[in-house]
Amino acid sequence: MRVRFFPLAAGFCIAGLALVTACGGGGGSAGPFPPVGSPGTPTPVSSSGPQSTTTNASGVVVNDANGQPLSGVRVVLMPWGPCGATPAPASITPENDGCPTPLPSPQATTNPQGQFTLNGAPNGHYLLVIGDDSTADTDPVQATVHDNVTLQGGNQTLLAPALPPVPTITPAPWETNGEYRLATLNSTSETPCFVDWQNERAANGLAAGTIDEWLLENIRATNAYAQNPSYANAPWPGNPFGDITTGNEGQGGGLSCQSGIASSFAAGANTYAVEPRTEWFAGQFVIFSAYGGTNNESMESAEFPIDPRAFTDPNVPNWP
Repeated sequence: MRVRFFPLAAGFCIAGLALVTACGGGGGSAGPFPPVGSPGTPTPVSSSGPQSTTTNASGVVVNDANGQPLSGVRVVLMPWGPCGATPAPASITPENDGCPTPLPSPQATTNPQGQFTLNGAPNGHYLLVIGDDSTADTDPVQATVHDNVTLQGGNQTLLAPALPPVPTITPAPWETNGEYRLATLNSTSETPCFVDWQNERAANGLAAGTIDEWLLENIRATNAYAQNPSYANAPWPGNPFGDITTGNEGQGGGLSCQSGIASSFAAGANTYAVEPRTEWFAGQFVIFSAYGGTNNESMESAEFPIDPRAFTDPNVPNWP
């Protein structure tokens, strides 16, 4: 998907123009756009004989902080279907959003090695949900994976996408080898942004949302790039900021996320912020030294797409 990213920091301003980036899914189709990186291509199916109508889908879940396996993590499939054009705001939560509900079976939890298997899942296009996806989480808050997968029959290994590259940032090995990962919000730089966003949602009569893993990884990498001394000159095609969401705010010079989050909900500022189907979020506020100076720069950024199952625009790249 596509966004605009406009980071502003005290003392300097760099504007990002629109740049389309395509994100391949763990078994999803890349549509009219080529997938970004590997393993973001459809997962090969291992099957002998006639094509099966069901899939035994497996994968691995690790801690995004250190790559260690995570056990006891919930894994479910939700049919990939539209959520409706304008559902009532009060009804919109990840548990009750007008979208298809999780399949009653198969569901799974990860074993001590972080492995999961969804046996006998009907072939089809799904939203793979890994994690609690709860709107009631408080500090510490763990992200949830929302992945775009297509089950094709037989035995299929689900591979997490490698997100679009960010200049000067080298992802951890487990962020590029196909393992699913779950990150926990930093209580100082990230949880307050999430709280501010939830408060603004409530103030506008909208239901609470959840933290999405791909948005969180992307916002962390983008903000880390902004703190790099070569920020203004690092190579990036067109020198805008390629993000994986359709709603975005970036500001600087303040003391917290609150000013940027509040401004995104102002009348006419960002229609995605007040869209009932905008359920996923990631945000971060950091203070850092730029160009060899003291801690006099700040970066507050947030990403919040409309649920990608609601999109029918062929010009919008697939959700990861």
